[in-house]
Amino acid sequence: MNKSKWQQQLSAQQAHFSNPEGTFTDSFDTTEATATTFITPLLYQGVLSINGPDSAKFLQGQLTCDINRSTEQQSILGAACTPQGRMFSSFRLITNNNDSEPGYLLRMRSNLVQNCHETLHKYSVFFKTKLSDASDEWLGLGIWGENAEQLLQGTLKLSATPQHEGQTERSEFGIVVRLPGNTPRFECWIKADYIADIWQCLSSSAQPSSNHAWLLEDIRNGIAEISREIESAFNPHMLNFQAVNAISFNKGCYTGQEIVARTHYKGKSKRHMQLFSLNGGALLAPGSELHDVESDKTIATVVLAALSGSNNVTTTQQALLVVNADLDSKSPLIFQYNGQQLEATHHPLPYSLSE
Repeated sequence: MNKSKWQQQLSAQQAHFSNPEGTFTDSFDTTEATATTFITPLLYQGVLSINGPDSAKFLQGQLTCDINRSTEQQSILGAACTPQGRMFSSFRLITNNNDSEPGYLLRMRSNLVQNCHETLHKYSVFFKTKLSDASDEWLGLGIWGENAEQLLQGTLKLSATPQHEGQTERSEFGIVVRLPGNTPRFECWIKADYIADIWQCLSSSAQPSSNHAWLLEDIRNGIAEISREIESAFNPHMLNFQAVNAISFNKGCYTGQEIVARTHYKGKSKRHMQLFSLNGGALLAPGSELHDVESDKTIATVVLAALSGSNNVTTTQQALLVVNADLDSKSPLIFQYNGQQLEATHHPLPYSLSE
């Protein structure tokens, strides 16, 4: 079972995909208002695999995070930067050793895997390490809600379910990672041969849902990720990576480290990410620029947005926006996008933005 065949199976089960690549689940036909546990396929995500005796040493010199913090029981967030300190990829790094040989999985947006592979390969030739696109080998599911822990433990035959943020547990079927938030929420990387059976078992008890509901949890927890539309557009501080432990400031040099460290130690970033609810207009794509109504100047850039409600009259969405640090987010805000005005309400993030 590869990713393409898995998508075809989901389409046969009334899943709809909203972009040409078919990597973003729009909706399932079935709904159940009383459901308390939900499941969604993570087809918009892919996996880059790194294996070999020098893998840790190689990655330590390329990524913002400290590889030594990643174990088979603990995953971490991180990014890969250009020499100018701009992120061309962000990811969750999962240790996946094989026969005592160091190995890692970088979970990222699927449309970034190839470019990330090509960029990192330029440096990997000097190390005993091998990079490969493993997106057909590991297929993702997101599950969250009241009974998520019980369902995962029984279906994947885990010895225990992860109890704290980033913790991982694994079985013969795949790897489960606990995500932040008040709701029990897990991303599961299932070996491709088992995906159909695992989905059938889990979806018989959990309500299949759109990726919008899954992404809303990322947005509300202030967890951003790079997508193709914003590739190399931001440095890590602009997306608050220092606040979610995705940057190490004492591990030593890596590509882009000088710029990232200078931002951290010599002054705050002039722009940073904030959480907003928006009323009106269509769903905003990453990279969309929002303008001031009076001056028409760009005052915000979309990092990630997801529908939180929609009817025949208006659309509501929540979004992570990179805004100017001096933006008065406490006042009622009106953004302008493509000639439409969007009413914006600012919400606090669940972490501090102290540099």
